[in-house]
Amino acid sequence: MDAPNFIDHDLWGSLQPLNETNLFRMDFLKIFSLITIGRHPQKNHFVLPGQRISNQHCEILWEDKSVVVKDMSSNGTWINEQLLGKGKSQLLHDGDLIAFGTAMPQDSEDYRFVFHTHTTDLQEFDRGELYLHYEISHKLGSGSFGTVSKGMCLATGEWVAIKVITPPKSFGKGSVKMCVNMAREVSIMSNIKHPNICELKDAFHHEHDGSLNLVMELVRGGDLYAHIQAGLVDDEDAARFITWQICDALAYLHSHGITHRDVKPDNILLTDDLPPIVKLADFGLAKIVDDYTMLRTDCGTPEYNPPEVYREAANGYDHLADSWAVGTIVFAMLAKYMPMTVSTDDPQRNELDDWDTLIGWDLLNESGCTLEGKQFTWLLLRSDPKERMTVKNAVKQKWIAPWLDEMRKTRDEVLAARGACRYLDYREDYRAEGEGEEADSKA
Repeated sequence: MDAPNFIDHDLWGSLQPLNETNLFRMDFLKIFSLITIGRHPQKNHFVLPGQRISNQHCEILWEDKSVVVKDMSSNGTWINEQLLGKGKSQLLHDGDLIAFGTAMPQDSEDYRFVFHTHTTDLQEFDRGELYLHYEISHKLGSGSFGTVSKGMCLATGEWVAIKVITPPKSFGKGSVKMCVNMAREVSIMSNIKHPNICELKDAFHHEHDGSLNLVMELVRGGDLYAHIQAGLVDDEDAARFITWQICDALAYLHSHGITHRDVKPDNILLTDDLPPIVKLADFGLAKIVDDYTMLRTDCGTPEYNPPEVYREAANGYDHLADSWAVGTIVFAMLAKYMPMTVSTDDPQRNELDDWDTLIGWDLLNESGCTLEGKQFTWLLLRSDPKERMTVKNAVKQKWIAPWLDEMRKTRDEVLAARGACRYLDYREDYRAEGEGEEADSKA
């Protein structure tokens, strides 16, 4: 069918024909994220009648500000006069030339179009070594250390997250510290592998601007902070499964002498599975700790720092600082409030050695959580590190131990399912989200 020209705010993209004699503009409405183009009138949103057009020639998908074209034809789909190839996918950018059946006009058939984005917010980036292997789609987020963008691996079609860290132009202490953090993150993440730690897939250093580009596993479900705020951690079982995965990841790190030092809900990503798989991220502040070295840097996020961080100049601290952060997160998931009743700049944080009186235990009691949940949280939020539970021992507690085998089995099953389709392209991702009723009927 030939779509009319809708107002742009109703569209996510369009194909403008180079030859407007016999063809109309194809407008892609927001209500249809998947568009099919081909010769068969009953199987496609847009029909091209040419002899070199396949019954189902291609699919174009709009997904989270990205546009992907998949060639399904025998005679080919060309993007900027380059043959895509049957079964292959590629990102489509504003201004790209796309041709169906042939790259150049054949007699009266001219199926060349210019693609235009409307709401995809695609961006241009400087070229470099990274772009020989990956194509960047759009920005996912930004912070003081750089940006995170969504990208696609050119070799496999796999979606990834690309973290671009650019040091400040000045050569002051801040620049040196950032470079140290950059090198530390790559060094640590390239040597660890755990199902609950966000995987580092590749790293590139661009000499022209000094930036470091980290290609990370793309985790689609958002972070734990957003889940807590949205009320998605709605029962104790959900909190338990998330907590166990966090503890398992940290126990792995601690066994390798690594303290994270910035454990907080913002740095805990969740997959879009049900139940979600935890992916611990952001190792810029992590540091190797051995028996002879105590951490003495005031870092991390104040709301999740234990008492010893405030006294670090005198005594230092170790991996038990991560245990306190986990306790704060568990408290927040169970009670829906932060544990500390005073602000981060309250002098009592520095003056008091024992913070027990500063914690709102009544909030936890009123939350309705089990006695085992309260005990578990209490063991993590001990002011004296010597009394505080290690994340390794968390699995021995009554709040975790009876469910441990079941949680391990659940995680393994979800990971196995994800591994089976790890490198599948957008079509399978789309159907997993958009065809739930059909999938249920086949179960």
